[in-house]
Amino acid sequence: MSNRSSPTTRPLPPGPHGTRPSRPSRGAFTLIELLVVISIIALLIGILLPALSAARKAAQSAVCLGHERGLGQAVAAYVTDERNHLPGPNTSGSFLWKTNTYKARRATEPVQSWDWISPTLGDAIGFPNDPIARYRAIFETEFKCPANDQFYDAKFVGPPIGINPTSLPVSSYTSSIGFHNSQPGQYHLPWPVTAALDISEDLGSKLDAMGPPSTKMWAMDGSRYVTTQGIINFDTEVRGNPHGANFMTRSPAIATVASSGSPHRVDNKGELVEASLRTGFRHNAKMNGVFLDGHADSFDNESSRNPEFYFPTGSKITGTRFFVAPVTARQVLR
Repeated sequence: MSNRSSPTTRPLPPGPHGTRPSRPSRGAFTLIELLVVISIIALLIGILLPALSAARKAAQSAVCLGHERGLGQAVAAYVTDERNHLPGPNTSGSFLWKTNTYKARRATEPVQSWDWISPTLGDAIGFPNDPIARYRAIFETEFKCPANDQFYDAKFVGPPIGINPTSLPVSSYTSSIGFHNSQPGQYHLPWPVTAALDISEDLGSKLDAMGPPSTKMWAMDGSRYVTTQGIINFDTEVRGNPHGANFMTRSPAIATVASSGSPHRVDNKGELVEASLRTGFRHNAKMNGVFLDGHADSFDNESSRNPEFYFPTGSKITGTRFFVAPVTARQVLR
């Protein structure tokens, strides 16, 4: 059996002058090469980050629209069960407005006279029976828009309720107060709605009195009250202050400088103020809204201001200075 030696590396052949060339060395990158690589990486990050951020915001808006469609379906179910009445201070919250006290602790009982979310979704989602726990469920978990990163700054009015308002995310969705005109002995619409429109008191809060459901926006992005300094207030009164408490607003249509407190307010030039971009128009300067027929869509500053979205058909314009979009005196809304 022959004994073979292990293979060895053959030496390089001699060069033309009898010298043997050296093998190429495996040295480190030069400083210039490193700088080029770092520049390419930085360029790629600069290109990709805005795209990733835009994709994330688009996903958040899609989730928000899904929430609002769910709200629209819940309102439709409530209207069917309650003989065509919409949930609000004249219907589901009327006893709170009269007595200013809770009669029971049920998942469908409003936490305030203006609360339309508990009556429509309390059983379906399984809200807590305790009204204070339900505040947290509504604002923190079940119906928190993923793009809503704002917290309440202060309590506006009302008694202590065991919650520090600054620990609560602001309400993600608000409803138009314009669909809640008075019934005999019940709540009346507040200023400046009464200064801006003449709405028939005979309408009450019935769905078929509002006009075409596909053109009437029931709920939208936004917290109830934002001061001119950008402070977002929380109302703890069971009865709720007369401008919508934590659950309703005057709508984006009435949101000029002359109308304080709106989460959809604009400045003297018609541009969104900073607080509005944080609350009512948090999806790349767009607002999501759901209509009474259940469909939801996104709106920019201009397209969101149509007063026909937020008030019953047949309402008459009486005070033009409160409207963002151009309107004329005595104009009748369709």
